[in-house]
Amino acid sequence: MQEPMGLPADPPAARGVERLLLTGAKGCALVGGGLFIGLIAMSLVSIIGRKLANAPITGDVELMQVGTAVAAAAFLPLCTTLGEHLRVDFFTEFAPAPVRRFLDAASDLLLGLVALLLTWRAGLQTLDIREAAEVTPLLGIPIWLAMAGMLPSLALVALCALARGWRDLAVRDRAVVSPCATEARS
Repeated sequence: MQEPMGLPADPPAARGVERLLLTGAKGCALVGGGLFIGLIAMSLVSIIGRKLANAPITGDVELMQVGTAVAAAAFLPLCTTLGEHLRVDFFTEFAPAPVRRFLDAASDLLLGLVALLLTWRAGLQTLDIREAAEVTPLLGIPIWLAMAGMLPSLALVALCALARGWRDLAVRDRAVVSPCATEARS
């Protein structure tokens, strides 16, 4: 039976490393959510200040750009852990379950490898930007700080995807990976 569209799947029963990754992913998403709420509040204060008192927050656009990059990256690990990335399964919809499970595992492992590559390259870019001392035009915020803020999220995406792919390859019967009954959704 297929899950209804738009509803996230229950997280799988997490043990050991998977539980640690799920907890880290949830924490990362909470940090990203808090950052987004802070950015929204800052934007509202700036807009109201601009319209009512002709006194916007200086550099609000810069802060929004830097903060949004870090906050958006913070949601990726949880999305990866829950398997909620967008997928096009038009061609595999009627394939046997073992074939779909193998393809899902392969795509998760590939995502993990790409995320490792992105983490590595973003880390090198962070070092280059730091050496070049690039800053934002108005506030002079070092750009490397935003890049460094995304690195933990990218590394966690890689770990979550690799763990998910490995689990799907190792599990023969999908019924063994049952939804976690103790995890209540808020």
